[in-house]
Amino acid sequence: MSTLSLKSNAAITTTALAISSGVNFVAIFAWTHLLQPAEFGTFSLVSASALLLNAIAFEWLRLTGARTLFDPTQPYEISGERANALLALYGACCCLLMAASTLAWACDISVLGMPAAFLPMLAAFAFTEMALSLVNTVSRIRTEAWQFFASMVSRSVLSLLAGILLVAGFGAGARGALLGTVIAQAVALVAGLVLDRFWHSVRPWRARRTELLAAFRLGAPLIGSCALTYGASVVDRFLIAGVLGAAEIGHYMAPTDLLQKTLVFVMLAINLTAYPTLVRTYEAEGNAAAGRVLQNSFALQLGLGLPAAIGIAVLAPGVADLLLGASYRDAASRILPLLAIATLLRCLITFQLAMAFQIKRRMKLMLVPPTITLIATVLLAPYAMRAWGVLGMALATTIAQVLTFAVSVALSKREMPLVFVTRDTLKIVGAAIGMGALLYPLRDLHGPVQTLLSIALGGGAYGALLLAFRFGPAGKIAHRIPILRAFWTIYGARRS
Repeated sequence: MSTLSLKSNAAITTTALAISSGVNFVAIFAWTHLLQPAEFGTFSLVSASALLLNAIAFEWLRLTGARTLFDPTQPYEISGERANALLALYGACCCLLMAASTLAWACDISVLGMPAAFLPMLAAFAFTEMALSLVNTVSRIRTEAWQFFASMVSRSVLSLLAGILLVAGFGAGARGALLGTVIAQAVALVAGLVLDRFWHSVRPWRARRTELLAAFRLGAPLIGSCALTYGASVVDRFLIAGVLGAAEIGHYMAPTDLLQKTLVFVMLAINLTAYPTLVRTYEAEGNAAAGRVLQNSFALQLGLGLPAAIGIAVLAPGVADLLLGASYRDAASRILPLLAIATLLRCLITFQLAMAFQIKRRMKLMLVPPTITLIATVLLAPYAMRAWGVLGMALATTIAQVLTFAVSVALSKREMPLVFVTRDTLKIVGAAIGMGALLYPLRDLHGPVQTLLSIALGGGAYGALLLAFRFGPAGKIAHRIPILRAFWTIYGARRS
């Protein structure tokens, strides 16, 4: 049992994600300089295929475990019988997937647009990714933050080092980048299983039939939800491959991955630290209290995510020149503004609004957002790409996320007493828009130093506007700094 407080656990978890995201951020710089767009496109397509297979075969197990494994009466705060059942189901899924991939490889059958030669790599990626996700999920439930820290950081560092060695040292191209990821995940997985005593007590072969059926009944609706969710998030790659070709996947995915390692990281970190509190609050205090936790988390997500999205959108040319290889910059500067909006909305849906469905165990409602996204994207993207290339794909993605967000807001408010338009959220929106307006005249400054200074200026302007609007949490921070405390006091006196 962890002796860390929830605040300490959240701080360590966030630090792990920050370091991991920072390393992955460096990886984008490395791959866009070491791999040509066609190779990077192949790397992205195989990764997307592996994650989609992972979602179909395994992700429902992770989500079921996150919701049901916690048991404060057990020595490790984890139900041993439920853990045995989930591990047994994981083993069964591995056997089925291994049999199918082996058959397709032997018959030289392509899967998800991947040549048969990539199928062993595809299966290894999916197996190690999901097993490590289960280990990390258990660490989060038990609030074993240092175990989570070691797993996340070691995987990111080893993946980058092994990938660069294989790509730059042996000329392995996309295969080297993929193999580096698989090796890193396998090493982190084995270390987690060996070093954590909880995993020594797990006996999946002793899983009880009642626990297996209970886990499957709860998780079965999630199979479709996870497949749709991941399908909606990676369908753009398959559509681009079919309409524009592999090289254009590379042009599209470079800025997409850049957002994944910046904007998505910020919002994922909040979700990972808030979710255990949300589960515990719902179980102990009920729906209304959990709604307040979720609403506070939404305000925090918006407060950090919106200015980041607007800053990236306004400074897109400079950000692309600073972080991406020369072959990727032109396309990235054109599509980053649209992708930033789409990514922000997708994160708010996945990390906030969908949590209302998951915490209430309304698993069928979790099918709705990805279904809307998938249908809208498939209908709009082919026509948009034929007219505007990858910019058309970005436009179709943004429209799909706007539609999905509107529906998700309506559905989540039916499940929990949530209010999204408040004084605080309006102040956040106003400060973020004001920051964007200040940065807009600087959008044509592309130099590295100029871009970094513009980013710093934007952050300072956003903070100053929050203070000027007397945003509550900003005031608490300001009171700890003498100069800002004086400004806060004087400004408040004038307003009154």
